[in-house]
Amino acid sequence: MKFALSILVYLIIALILGLGILQVVHGKPWLLIVGGTGFLLAFARIGCKSH
Repeated sequence: MKFALSILVYLIIALILGLGILQVVHGKPWLLIVGGTGFLLAFARIGCKSH
C-alpha cells in the first residue's frame, strides 16, 4: 500500500510541477513556487530519513 501511495504522490507532484511550468510561460509563477516548495518539503521529510 505504501508503494501505491508513493506513486500517487509522485504523480500528483509531477502534475503540479508540470502545470506550474505552463503557468510560468504565461507570467503566473505561483503554482510552480507552491509545487516546488511541496516537492522540497516532501523530499526533506521522506527522502532524507535514515532507513
